[in-house]
Amino acid sequence: MEKRHFDVERLKAIPFSQVVERWGGKLRRVGARQVTNCVWHDDEHPSMTLYESGGENHCHCFACGQGGSVIDYVMALDGVDFPTACERLESAFFGNGAASVMTSGWNRRNALKRQKKREPSYIPREWLDEHVSVENSLCRCLVQMFDVHRVEHLTEEYRLGCYDNGRYEDCVLFPSIDVEGRVRNVKVQHYETDVHSPRFAHADKKCCYWLGAQLLKEAVFDNECLFGEHLLRRYARQTVALVESPKNAIIGAAVQPKYVWVATGNKAMLKRNVMEPLRNRQVIVFPDRDAISEWKTLLHGMRDIATFTVSDFCERMAPDADRKFDIADYVVNTYLDTHFFSTTDCTD
Repeated sequence: MEKRHFDVERLKAIPFSQVVERWGGKLRRVGARQVTNCVWHDDEHPSMTLYESGGENHCHCFACGQGGSVIDYVMALDGVDFPTACERLESAFFGNGAASVMTSGWNRRNALKRQKKREPSYIPREWLDEHVSVENSLCRCLVQMFDVHRVEHLTEEYRLGCYDNGRYEDCVLFPSIDVEGRVRNVKVQHYETDVHSPRFAHADKKCCYWLGAQLLKEAVFDNECLFGEHLLRRYARQTVALVESPKNAIIGAAVQPKYVWVATGNKAMLKRNVMEPLRNRQVIVFPDRDAISEWKTLLHGMRDIATFTVSDFCERMAPDADRKFDIADYVVNTYLDTHFFSTTDCTD
């Protein structure tokens, strides 16, 4: 079937506040800007700010760090891929009968909240197993830094998948698999694979969303699960390394396999119930540079669950101006420095 083409720039120019209201969201003004509930995490208090002045038209959540264009917003809220989000925006604002938009993501979310007593749904393992592959963009980065057998092993351990979302053919799938082996949700991201690019092994912030709602329509989800949680029982005696992003966990496991590497996914997931599978474990914590103080405070209140040792590694290793520095940045930068130094031709 022929792919449909959209005027993406025209869609991205639709005023963000109008998209939020059309999709059933509520806006509140705080100072010069408007805020609304974030669509990337369970946000009871509006934490996502809209930027609509000075030529800007995007959003940013100060709780979980996610954000993007109106297309990213619809993708995350409705659980759809890039082309579908474009189609819905075009239909809502420029199509025939534009005043009547299809089922609102907000209405669906509110309906699901009213169904909390229902048993949560899980993504079939068979679906995930069909997508497990080293052909995804993250693994294509990793094989340029590590032995291919190590990358294949990590792909199998963490069940990393490859997914065509209509925008990229090699998105990586990060499944959240709990200690019972249930697939709670699957995160989709895409990484720059060109080793000569300054963005090598960095994610496209406009391609970051969860697939659960798209795969299981009208399902009830319990998404609060550590990435890599399913490995805790398999390696019950090993020290655990806790980081924020799944990419950090994968790269950490590549360089320090003596630890079981798990990730929260974002700062908002640093909760007692999410940490419970770590009970009675020795846990070394590697926060991103800008989160060290916050993580120390939060984990101090959970010291009855596990022995948490918070490392300041990222603080010590980060360049002065890089507030977001993390484990993956250190490993990638070290690899690039070594790689390009060793391959530079010396001439007289």
